[in-house]
Amino acid sequence: MRSAIIILLFSLSIPSIAQKDRVRDRIKSQRIAFITDRLSLSSEEAQKFWPVYNQYTDELEGIKREMNKLRRSTNDNLKNLSEKEIEKALEDDIINQQKMTDVHRRFQAELKKVITVRKIAQLYKAEHDFKLTLLKRMGEKGRQGPPPPPEDEM
Repeated sequence: MRSAIIILLFSLSIPSIAQKDRVRDRIKSQRIAFITDRLSLSSEEAQKFWPVYNQYTDELEGIKREMNKLRRSTNDNLKNLSEKEIEKALEDDIINQQKMTDVHRRFQAELKKVITVRKIAQLYKAEHDFKLTLLKRMGEKGRQGPPPPPEDEM
């Protein structure tokens, strides 16, 4: 009986993981389309831009995962941690924030070799606008039930 429950729970989690991957891939595709449209990249610019951008986002995601893991661990165990352990966790957080800043600086320097500074500024605005649009959609999804169909805007 116990093994049947474990198998059932495991089989239910697989579609959930696959669904999360599909959602993540869909959001990534929408981000690419959104940014490409907003920046009006030429084919030559796009060929040079996307490898730099993808490396940048991969690096940032790794740092963010590390930060979230550390913060979650600290918050979950806050009552049991010593002052010294909390101080170390806070210092590690600052170190990770500095890593993110370093990645941003390096990314911007690399981008200047590929696109104009105006397009770099447009990129930052497009990323911000994409996040706002995504959050708005997620809010609508939570209030209205099933997700709305994809719009051409994204």
